[in-house]
Amino acid sequence: MEYTSKSNHRVFKNSKAFIEKFIDFPSAIAGAIIMGLIVGAINFGHGWWPAATSAMKQAAYTFLFGGMMIRLLYTIVLAVPGRVFALILSVFIVSVLTIILVYLVHNLKGTPLPLESTIPTAILAPFGFSLLAYRKVKAAKKIY
Repeated sequence: MEYTSKSNHRVFKNSKAFIEKFIDFPSAIAGAIIMGLIVGAINFGHGWWPAATSAMKQAAYTFLFGGMMIRLLYTIVLAVPGRVFALILSVFIVSVLTIILVYLVHNLKGTPLPLESTIPTAILAPFGFSLLAYRKVKAAKKIY
């Protein structure tokens, strides 16, 4: 079978569309940078290497799983009847899942302060998810 740049482009385009279906890239990138810097600063007192390790773990988690959690948030908020109930339920479910997963990631070897590294997520995630869910509901209302 002969591979051409056209077929490679089609495979890349299909793969990109598949991945974008599950990850909200702009939010994932912004979250990864912000949360990575915050967690790195929290752990900096233990040296640059542990701080960098913690920051990289947080950034990678936020990019991959945070992007997926936002897609899950959108799915729940659009599927649940009742605007207020949909917002509350979607934000609650996604925030709890995110906080638990972040804590588990930081309990893996390499993060000197796993609980302290999870606190920014526990504070910022519900707020950020609330804004995103509200924006999604508002945008969906305009469509229908």
